[in-house]
Amino acid sequence: MDPMDTPDFEARPPRVSSHDVVVVGGGVAGLSAALTLVRAGLSACVLERTDYSPWRPGETLSPVAYAELQQLLAPEPLALETEGFLVSHGLEATWGSERPHHHSFLTNPYGCGWHVERRHLDALLARHVQAHQVPMWRQTCVTHLERRDRGWRVRARTPQGPLELHCAALVDATGRSAQVARHCGVRRLDWDALCSVSAILDRPPGHQEQQLVVEATPLGWWYAAPLPQGRFILTLVSDVDVLERHGALKPAGWSALFSSTRHLSGRLGPLPKVARLQVRRCETSRLEHAAGADWVAVGDAAAMWDPLSSSGILKGLRTGREAARALGAALGGDGGALRDYDRRRAEEFTHYLSARQAHYAQEQRWAGEDFWRRRLSAPVAA
Repeated sequence: MDPMDTPDFEARPPRVSSHDVVVVGGGVAGLSAALTLVRAGLSACVLERTDYSPWRPGETLSPVAYAELQQLLAPEPLALETEGFLVSHGLEATWGSERPHHHSFLTNPYGCGWHVERRHLDALLARHVQAHQVPMWRQTCVTHLERRDRGWRVRARTPQGPLELHCAALVDATGRSAQVARHCGVRRLDWDALCSVSAILDRPPGHQEQQLVVEATPLGWWYAAPLPQGRFILTLVSDVDVLERHGALKPAGWSALFSSTRHLSGRLGPLPKVARLQVRRCETSRLEHAAGADWVAVGDAAAMWDPLSSSGILKGLRTGREAARALGAALGGDGGALRDYDRRRAEEFTHYLSARQAHYAQEQRWAGEDFWRRRLSAPVAA
């Protein structure tokens, strides 16, 4: 059997390997870029720092994101139900008033959404990319980046030993760390200090709802979403200083704040004892430039959006595809392709800031509280 046909295939790195493009980061954005590149006839490889076992944020796949994912993988169908993921029926938000608002996916032209285990979704896409003969190294850390006369030299540490790669261009899919862009001296611009604090718990007996539930509170907002295998995720989103001030970075303080919610606590009942929290910075931010000479940033590396947008997976899929096309054009001699990609990312971020402010402006009940005051007065210019 060809090892490339097996899910657990890992490329055995030679001492030196050459590709048109090296993708640094094996999340949705990086994998979308790699698949688009190889389908365009370019050679690519992917370096992923994990083995896809650690927890990853992003649990809801919107109908349009699911349609985009199906398009990326076409003509091979993606049957998420066979992977154990859950159909999403819609969302409910208590936002702007005490009355919950419902949004059903039943009439969505793109069909249903999905509740996913993000690390399993990313690993599923990684296997698909490998099936297209794209070498992929997991548990691999980039240790050195160096510009050459034509392209880059990349050194990495893999479980099989040191690896050296030569390439014409790089895709930065390293998330908010933006490792490649930072190496190129590009600054990251922050708009807030948002942070999420999550617990993954067993679903209460009899709780079979398959929808995302959001509730605004004076200190920020909560969301709950079902996960496969009888679990759910419960998350508080607020600014770091607000979370610290109210003890929300520790299980006891976080649990006490959950007990004070008006809708979620009544819906889910008393929580089991929370022993561990997942804390993640998720500030609104973007790179000063999302592309440069022979490199391009995708997904959260290019820009991070408020989780309220529920657009992380969709943004990753789209920017990965667009970046790959821009790189293909640039490598073919189009000197303006990467500049155009950078400009589109800046314009997209400006539109996002306007949409974010409009959504937060719907909630006026706690306009004097730090979290809400900051969003209601936030600038919309990018």
